[in-house]
Amino acid sequence: SELMSEVRPALNNQIINVFFDEVFVAKYVNDSTAAKAYKEMDKEIIINEIVLPISENPSVHKLDSLKTLALDIEQRIKNNNNIDQLIKENSIINSVKNVTWLQSMNDPIAYVSFQLQIGSTQVIQTYDGIHIIKAIDIKKIKLEPFEDIKEKIFSDLKQGYNQVYSKEYADFRSELIDYSSIKWNEPSLKQIVEWSNTHEFFGGAYKDTMQNAISSGNNFEILSYNKGIVDLKEFLRLLNEVVILNPNIQLNSKSVKEFITDAIYDANVVTAAKKNGLEEKMISPYSDNLVIKSKLSYLYNKEIIEGSIPEATPEALKKFYDDQKDSIFYQLKKINIYTRIYSDSNKAAEEINVINNGTPFEKVSDRWFVKTFIRERDGTLNSFRSQEPPYLAEAAFKLELNEVDGPIKFKDDEKGVQFAVIKAIHIQPEKQLTYDEVQGKRINEEFKDFYRQKITDEVNSTLRRKYNVKVFEDVLSQAVVAK
Repeated sequence: SELMSEVRPALNNQIINVFFDEVFVAKYVNDSTAAKAYKEMDKEIIINEIVLPISENPSVHKLDSLKTLALDIEQRIKNNNNIDQLIKENSIINSVKNVTWLQSMNDPIAYVSFQLQIGSTQVIQTYDGIHIIKAIDIKKIKLEPFEDIKEKIFSDLKQGYNQVYSKEYADFRSELIDYSSIKWNEPSLKQIVEWSNTHEFFGGAYKDTMQNAISSGNNFEILSYNKGIVDLKEFLRLLNEVVILNPNIQLNSKSVKEFITDAIYDANVVTAAKKNGLEEKMISPYSDNLVIKSKLSYLYNKEIIEGSIPEATPEALKKFYDDQKDSIFYQLKKINIYTRIYSDSNKAAEEINVINNGTPFEKVSDRWFVKTFIRERDGTLNSFRSQEPPYLAEAAFKLELNEVDGPIKFKDDEKGVQFAVIKAIHIQPEKQLTYDEVQGKRINEEFKDFYRQKITDEVNSTLRRKYNVKVFEDVLSQAVVAK
């Protein structure tokens, strides 16, 4: 549907992500592999590591000599022969190390070392040298309970196997189409590049441009490949349903091919994921995927709530004004100030002296805070759209426009006694706004906001009654404060 098409790229992108996680990542990161890892984590392997450094671009003869020496050293170690003189003669690096399970997940030398039994040896060649390793001891370590560190193990497994499952996914993705079968229509590519170089073409203009071309009978073919063709109509579908577009992207003769093939590859991954039943599983009211939840909520709000907002006719707007003029359209006195705050009263006093001698507030320093205070109809002073206590409100409301005052002493709940220099930069008077003053954008936005909130509250109330929802306000409040 048209409504669903608005969120289709985000949904399909999330389907790809979940497919990647469930089919590829989950092979290596799951409850079973985590439990197995936990059983191995309670030890450290203590190794004796000898390294024969490999110089840059060694000759075959030099490399063979090092390999022979490494095998000789390994044999001597097995026979418990003294190798001190051999180490000294060959500038060999010799060290003792403790190897943990986590290290074994990210380092090939550590991985091999972690598998060794006490007394066993191994020779390994890497880019930096030939390593001769002997396990000399195993140290037991105490672990926290499995459930307490399970998520950390998952994270470590994910990092450790990243290259493995990423390569498997890349191989799977590349095999979905035969890249060598692609035949490009160069004039079509040139047209797409030309379009893309207009301002923010992919910000939305592409839809009308391509649809107009298609409607005019110019549905040109862009490429053909082993699974069919991609014409302008199909390319438009890919842009609307698969690609997460950057509105500022501009293509050239090289990047346009990669851009299009990436879209085709991703479209084929989406198809494969749907065959696995992922779409039905994910796009459900019971989905635990946060992105999917967010998009479904957006669709619901747009269809049920936005669609229920009354039409803002002149008559409806006038009645809305009459009903709400004493609340929404009663303008409270509000003041905006610049302020610099000091913990040292002398510094605040110095600034006031500088200002009194003719230096504008803004020229004393290029740094200041902006604060806004409002006076409620009962005379209460509050910070405007801020949780901060209105420390400076009383002093601020005594100012005339552009007037400066200070030092103003006040006690901050966290920082203790502070001293402020303030300047009034805008003062909004208290008054009843007339209908003429709010006509246009102001009343239209207030009208929509009012009914949007009213309908939202009614829908929430209905849903809570229908599904017997119980909200633990104390727990919710603590969670909000914790964030």
